[in-house]
Amino acid sequence: MSKVPVQNEIAWSRNSAKYLALLGDFAVLQKQIAAIPGPGLRYTSDLLPLVPDHTVVYAAIPNLTNTIGEANRLFRDRLQQSPALRDWWKQQQKGRGPKLEDVLDQVKNFSSYLGDEVVFAAGKEGTSYTAPVVLARVRQPGLDAFLQSEIKRLSTNPSQTEMQIVRDPWSVTPAANHPLLVYLSDDLLIASPDLPQLQLAASRSKQQGNSQFVGTQFGQQIASSYQQGVEWLFSVDMEQIVSQNVQADSNRHDLPPGIGDVRYLTMEHRDVAGKSESHADLTFASERQGVASWLAAPASMGSLEFVSPDASMVTSAVIKNPRSIVEEIFKMAGSGDPEFAQHLAEFEAKAGVNVLNDIAAPLGGEVTMAFDGPMIPTPRWKLIFEVYDPTTLQSTIEKLVDSYNRENNKGYALQVTKKQIGSRVYFSLSSPSQPNCEIDYTFVDSYLIAAPDLGTISRAIQSREAGYTLTHSSTFRALLPSDGYTNFSAIFYHNVGPVIGPLAAQLKASGALNAQQRQSVDALTANSAPGMIYAYGEPNRIVVASNTGFMGFDLGTLLTMGHNGPFFPQMFLGDAVTNKHSTPPVQ
Repeated sequence: MSKVPVQNEIAWSRNSAKYLALLGDFAVLQKQIAAIPGPGLRYTSDLLPLVPDHTVVYAAIPNLTNTIGEANRLFRDRLQQSPALRDWWKQQQKGRGPKLEDVLDQVKNFSSYLGDEVVFAAGKEGTSYTAPVVLARVRQPGLDAFLQSEIKRLSTNPSQTEMQIVRDPWSVTPAANHPLLVYLSDDLLIASPDLPQLQLAASRSKQQGNSQFVGTQFGQQIASSYQQGVEWLFSVDMEQIVSQNVQADSNRHDLPPGIGDVRYLTMEHRDVAGKSESHADLTFASERQGVASWLAAPASMGSLEFVSPDASMVTSAVIKNPRSIVEEIFKMAGSGDPEFAQHLAEFEAKAGVNVLNDIAAPLGGEVTMAFDGPMIPTPRWKLIFEVYDPTTLQSTIEKLVDSYNRENNKGYALQVTKKQIGSRVYFSLSSPSQPNCEIDYTFVDSYLIAAPDLGTISRAIQSREAGYTLTHSSTFRALLPSDGYTNFSAIFYHNVGPVIGPLAAQLKASGALNAQQRQSVDALTANSAPGMIYAYGEPNRIVVASNTGFMGFDLGTLLTMGHNGPFFPQMFLGDAVTNKHSTPPVQ
């Protein structure tokens, strides 16, 4: 058959050139904005002593005046250069809400009056939470006049939050519409929607002793973050937030086991020597128990050896003994449903399997899911499970299929078939009523590998034998933490480069790209960098970290996450990704 134009091969290609060009612009902007020098690290905070005594949520962000101004300039420059970006931007500006450029200008102008740090804090009194308080130093005159002009502007728009400038917190009467109260005193700005909180903060600012918060364990936890240098900081006293649930007997069963021991959540992001560092720590009062202990200690992930360097998205984790996890799940389910044990027994009797012995016990503690290989016309996914007892697990799968077919009366029967190719046995799970939907799998050493076709499985095995694996690639190893530690409890890896390259080449060969789009696509290829988020399950804390993007999120992260799988292929393929009746392109 003759080769049809790319525009007609698959449903995605009508808009793919436009989308790729737009992504190229975003990739360039992301790289340029990331290169803007940050505001620098802060090692102390004179605002920390001013927060409420019983603070449970604390956030400190840098003054971004220069960053916002430079980022807006870069965006405007790119807007002049790219028709695709201009078209997209015109569509975004059709809404009735405030324009982004106006918002950025207002934030930039407001921030120019403030010091290096803005702090948000909220406290807890008894079982209720107090209104938040915003604190910032004032570094130049004119803020009062600026806020007065903003009040006049906001008064013309009923949908905007109103402000009220407070001269004396102890003699003011708040307006009936509960405006944001702003108090300016010497070199300090205090804002809160609640007058008592505003008064307390103003009192602390005039006291030499300041708040008692800095002497608390949570306050010391925050102070220790500053000692290491912070840029963005977000801390939550989880112990206080959770305590009102665990203290009430009526709510105790609603809290998963082990969560009651949680203490603090701390999230930090900093740029050091041009490199991004982000991490989040969830600490516990004692060794992790229950649900909190399901993430195992860092270990070598052998399942990643079946993933090639061509993978666009990989998620992998090591968990503690699956049988013990299922036992805990059963215990939780039983505490909430007195009939759970009976329902479980009925299911096991009908299926002829024991969930603990026949499903959970044969499994090991590793699981990996990856999109590895071409994404067009259908994504090549693979699942890898560690398996201790393949014979028992295969027998269980066959029993479950038989049980399903006995109970199913709608004509959607399943079947398990076995095929031997060379010395290896492959299994297929399929339905005669859904001929284009099939799951193939095989057992290799101590792993089960599943994929939508035998070719994907075969390539995974061959890549492993040849040493052509993700973990051995320079791309992956460049993303490892500075200490070079290669054992993790979980990882999320993304790299849209292997997807973009073939798609861009196909569009170029078809002539579907104009000169400007070709330039933008080349920029996307050149600026698409991989990224990784990794986690460590330590005895009394869980640490999640990344050295790419902000808190591990960037354009690549967003493109490889989605409700029905990676967003990137969905963006171009549309129904071809999720429609089980989709067919390959006609050549």
